[in-house]
Amino acid sequence: MSETKEFSVSTNGNRWSLETSDGETVVRHTANEPSGGHQTLTALATFLEERAGKPEDAALLQVLGQTQRN
Repeated sequence: MSETKEFSVSTNGNRWSLETSDGETVVRHTANEPSGGHQTLTALATFLEERAGKPEDAALLQVLGQTQRN
């Protein structure tokens, strides 16, 4: 069974959601329609490393119950 929770939507329509399936957690990015609506999956740890300081990173940290990085 999988679980999905959207955690960020940018002003231009990009969307990020946290997805857990079979014990694996990934972040799905869905580009806005003008950009083609393409989707990418990124491992949670990789997303947190690559997006540090971005608004979607802060939103994800809130979902994960953290207000700041350790």
